[in-house]
Amino acid sequence: MKIFTIVLLFITFNLSAKEESGVIVKILPDSLVLNSSCKAMADLVAQDFSILYACTDSFQRMYFYNFRLNNIDLVADFKKDSTDVVVNISQFKSYTLYEITAKNSDNKPIKAVSYCTKELCLDLVSDEEYEKSIQDSITSQLRG
Repeated sequence: MKIFTIVLLFITFNLSAKEESGVIVKILPDSLVLNSSCKAMADLVAQDFSILYACTDSFQRMYFYNFRLNNIDLVADFKKDSTDVVVNISQFKSYTLYEITAKNSDNKPIKAVSYCTKELCLDLVSDEEYEKSIQDSITSQLRG
């Protein structure tokens, strides 16, 4: 039953996302327009439900939007799997904003930004740097 529910939600979210000047996603209380390079993906066997959009910036670097339920402690996950973890927490409109920098096991920088409501989070994650305009685009679209 869990897999059926996840597939149904994935199809619903995918149908609500349409191509115009980008991919329009209405998962958070606000609609977001993502870069047209973004492709939706779902992991049907994952324990936690999420919709992942894999994207590339103008330098062809990969970054990810992960829309998920707010039921995991992302900061604790980073501290468990990374070193030199720095977390800045602030309030942005009706969202709690978590800005996380860390280093992976290969000592490469990891950057993540999470916009969370009580129920949902949007994680912007990259194993490399991504263009600041990507995060700026999110913050300019959130009305919440």
